[in-house]
Amino acid sequence: MPLSRLAHIQPSLGNAMRAYHPGTASHSVRVATMARAMAVELTLSDTAVEAVQWAGLLHDLGKLAVPQHILDKLGPLSEREWLEVRRHPSVGSEILNSLSTDFGPVAAAVRAHHERWDGAGYPDGLAGDDIPLAGRIVAVADVYDALTHQRHYRPHVFACEAAMAHLIGGAGSHFDDSVVHAFCRTHDRSA
Repeated sequence: MPLSRLAHIQPSLGNAMRAYHPGTASHSVRVATMARAMAVELTLSDTAVEAVQWAGLLHDLGKLAVPQHILDKLGPLSEREWLEVRRHPSVGSEILNSLSTDFGPVAAAVRAHHERWDGAGYPDGLAGDDIPLAGRIVAVADVYDALTHQRHYRPHVFACEAAMAHLIGGAGSHFDDSVVHAFCRTHDRSA
């Protein structure tokens, strides 16, 4: 699979994100690392592991289309602002698909990283195994990292144990249970 072509494009995309919103860029690097570890733990093929890692790195690419004042807003978002933020998975996927159809698996995962196992997510309301596995993996890494790092909209950072408890509590509803367990195993080994 020509996903290696992303290596030629990613520096430009990464530089754009770092220039636009450095915190999101740092978050994406951490998500990519955790997502790759989970993909390896789940014994995915080398190609699938690569796609998961790229999806983790590029999952918030669509935030380039979200006004910076919304990304940096202190406190809760208005309904209009929330709708702007909710567009980012679709926009990121569209950007990747516009670059090359070869990036389809990564684009699908980027689009799906806010879907929920129970179907209550967005943008498509997918549920269970209809959510691409790479998207399910990125979702777990994304939430863990968001909980354990400072966010403008939240006054406190979760301790690692509390973030793990949140993921475990959402297994089977918000998250794919098998992915949460893979995350727990990789997290325990790295701790």
